[in-house]
Amino acid sequence: MTPIQGGIELCSISGLQLTIHPLGARIISLIVPTQQGPKQIVESYPTLQEFKTSRKYSGATIGPFANRIRNGQFVLDGVSYQLEANKGFDTLHSGSKGLHLYQWNVVEQSDFQLLLEAERSHLEDGFPGNRKFTCKYSLEEDDIIIQFGAKTDRPTIVNLTNHSYFNLDHVDNLDNHFFMIESNGLLELDDQLIPTGKVIPTVGQNNLSVFQRLEGRVFDRNFILSNNGEIELASAAYCPNTDITLEVYTDQPGIQFYTGNKKFFAFETQHFPDSPNNKEFPTTTITKDKSYSQYCIYRLSY
Repeated sequence: MTPIQGGIELCSISGLQLTIHPLGARIISLIVPTQQGPKQIVESYPTLQEFKTSRKYSGATIGPFANRIRNGQFVLDGVSYQLEANKGFDTLHSGSKGLHLYQWNVVEQSDFQLLLEAERSHLEDGFPGNRKFTCKYSLEEDDIIIQFGAKTDRPTIVNLTNHSYFNLDHVDNLDNHFFMIESNGLLELDDQLIPTGKVIPTVGQNNLSVFQRLEGRVFDRNFILSNNGEIELASAAYCPNTDITLEVYTDQPGIQFYTGNKKFFAFETQHFPDSPNNKEFPTTTITKDKSYSQYCIYRLSY
């Protein structure tokens, strides 16, 4: 495949090859040097235009607010804000002016690290505040470390995530994958996939505390993590066909597990969907004196 113009490649000492594009501060390629040869493990496209037009947000940094907001509305400090409704009456991944289609600026670059920055003005995308977002990718042996940050000049809401789709096998399905999630609860959803505010215990088929095959089950759910804001193991996937294991570590309170198309899976570390409209959820509000930060670590073994 011909490299996409503008892609920036990082290489670790262990041989991982990670390619980032400033459009959406997105991962466009991740190649693992397995004993069976190099293996592309993320969904990718041959052209940048296909990344732009894909509705799957492949590899992108999602924000200012990842996931769904009911009716595209929230109230902050007594002021009501209306966002673009791009999923029925609701807002998904911040709409058409989300950070996934923003051309981020490269601030620092080395063989192992890349720091990107994006700025948004007050209400440019429907969200309050003049904001500055940062996304830093670092390679340390077999770890891909993603650090998100955000600052604002007035109260606003922020919920960022990386939206890479993974497949660890040589075939275009997930039948030979095993999954686990370190969770003791998941959010109950309504028919629009927005949390009702209730928590469902992870028992029976929802219990992924040990590695298991999905066996036909499809997930698009937000699992509750019990890391207390510390960077801890959140989830993992393993494929015996390639002997590749992906572990995900984060300090976020939740992780969205998606297997909807049955060809790729996503582990999206984030706050809960529709958090601004659920007072009992961990806050996503930041202020001039309270910035945002998040760690997401993809750890590979092969």
